[in-house]
Amino acid sequence: MSCEDEKDDGEDGGSLVGTWELSNMGDYANADCSGDIDDTGWALASAFGLKATMEFASNGKGIYTLSFMGESQEVAMTWNSNSSQICMYGTQCFNYKINDSNKFILDTLSDANCEDDNGNETNYNDQSSCESAGNMWNPPSCQMQEYTKK
Repeated sequence: MSCEDEKDDGEDGGSLVGTWELSNMGDYANADCSGDIDDTGWALASAFGLKATMEFASNGKGIYTLSFMGESQEVAMTWNSNSSQICMYGTQCFNYKINDSNKFILDTLSDANCEDDNGNETNYNDQSSCESAGNMWNPPSCQMQEYTKK
């Protein structure tokens, strides 16, 4: 599914218009994005200068900026308040939930996969065969990112 060509003719800007900064992130206890959130890694990442911002314009477009360890990267994005989706790279879309007028959450689901020693995904599709081949099995997971309006 691609959001790149999606148009929202009635887009009024919605409540996302403006600049939002990553204020917390962590992993849910369960792969279905439920349970407690372990955000202990957020303190370490922010101490090392991890910073992410999303800037939303009223035309359904925006810029995602990620900065870490002196390096910075910008990615164009689109968004649609009617479908509650933010899309990056024209193909990777995420649903968002607005907590209140100053915060929103992105939940990112990750499928299980098998990686070799170099971090490359392999063709093994179950934990037993993955680990038997000396690779690392990554179970399915869900990560939460919370953004606060600046």
